Amino acid sequence: MRGLLRDFRDAPVVWGAVLLLLAVVQCVSGMVMVMLSNARMAMAVPGLHDRAVMFSMELSGPPLVPMVIVGMLMVLLVVSSAIRQRRRPLALIALQGATPGQLTSRVCAQVLLLDVAATLVSLIVSPALARGLYPFATRQLEADGLPFLPQDVTGMLRALGCGVVFGFAMALVGSLLTARAIGGISPVGALREASDPPKTVGVIRLVLAWIMFAGALASLAAGLLNVRKTSMARMSVQVTFSSMSPLAYGNMIAMLLFTVSVCLAGPAVLSATVRMWTAVACLPWPAWRIACQQTRARVCASSSTIIPLAAGLTLLMSYESLTSTITAWTRLLPAGTPTVEVPGFARILALIGTSLALVLAAVCSGYLIAQRGRELDLALVAVSGGTQSQLNAIAALDGLMIVVTSSLIALVPSLLVSVSFSIGIWLSFDVLVFGMPWLLWLAVVIVLAVMAMLGSWLTAQRGIRTPPTVVIAHAAGE
Repeated sequence: MRGLLRDFRDAPVVWGAVLLLLAVVQCVSGMVMVMLSNARMAMAVPGLHDRAVMFSMELSGPPLVPMVIVGMLMVLLVVSSAIRQRRRPLALIALQGATPGQLTSRVCAQVLLLDVAATLVSLIVSPALARGLYPFATRQLEADGLPFLPQDVTGMLRALGCGVVFGFAMALVGSLLTARAIGGISPVGALREASDPPKTVGVIRLVLAWIMFAGALASLAAGLLNVRKTSMARMSVQVTFSSMSPLAYGNMIAMLLFTVSVCLAGPAVLSATVRMWTAVACLPWPAWRIACQQTRARVCASSSTIIPLAAGLTLLMSYESLTSTITAWTRLLPAGTPTVEVPGFARILALIGTSLALVLAAVCSGYLIAQRGRELDLALVAVSGGTQSQLNAIAALDGLMIVVTSSLIALVPSLLVSVSFSIGIWLSFDVLVFGMPWLLWLAVVIVLAVMAMLGSWLTAQRGIRTPPTVVIAHAAGE
């Protein structure tokens, strides 16, 4: 225990970033469980039963399943990044005789200790979040006007207990998935390569990623094979639902599998993606060229920031492409034709907002973990003659490049989902529509880029103001 606490003290930013993600995981899972508990209570109230049942079904379906899967993947990515930062201390422990199993147990114990602290935070934050977001969730998930009922202490503790279990499960499974990386640490090799993180993923993760990708394609194909030929003249709500449901469910499953595939195989495609688009966008500004060189060199170390953001954009873009395609199709229907309601952007946030919250927490955590390397890069540029304005520009451009790379990775699966859905509509109704929400995607990317540039610039100020020789000596362990 003393060694664990000492490691927390030696790397407060690294383990603080892990704690940030775990706190968000526990708060979000606790909030969802409190909402579900409230819906179960409302089922016994006359006049509220139907809306409570509908809300419970909607909340425990599309929002809950992706949240659990995305939560485990985000913990995997962030803990893996923390391990890469702590390879040298782990190698020193291995030199003292620690076995791979002991190293794995040590890291899992650290994660679970942090999860206990995150649980204490969630006990206070989760009920407040549930109460504040309950009206928005019920309005978007077919239960408008469902009240937030006061719960007794036993009911609240039971709901929070379920949230804690979900949070612990995500943290434990996510940290155990890093066992192979921890067990494979060679004492001598880790000491020699501590500052040079692996540039690809393991064989097992790569195989799993290909399996998930193939499963996503199979899900798209299954949705296309199950569409029904329907005449536009015989449209009704029932016909629309029966015709579109297999296609829609196949695409939704494919979205989730694509997201898992991006998380597992993302580091293997980062270098090629960055080199491709930075070679195309060759601007003459010195700060841009230096920022491109740094991004190419440090892309693997930034995978815990880029890949979670790419996963979140994959979910958001895929959902929005589906709804935009459905909207474009409904505009072609004869006037007065009854159709199913097309969810808007607010409903999409209600469905995948919990997953997006975990993604944003993982992005922030990964960025904090990789911050030390960015400070070293800026210090080396300063030693090489970089001016203060160039350092500030490079710091801001670093955030922009993270967003651009994540967007390009997310664009491919999103296009596959949209094209598949458009083909399904054509097979069913003999109408070809392709409703890509280009403007919304561009707006989301621009907002993220501005936020990332501002955050990257602000977090780099301490390193920019610190003498470069101090930063370099600190990075070298002096």
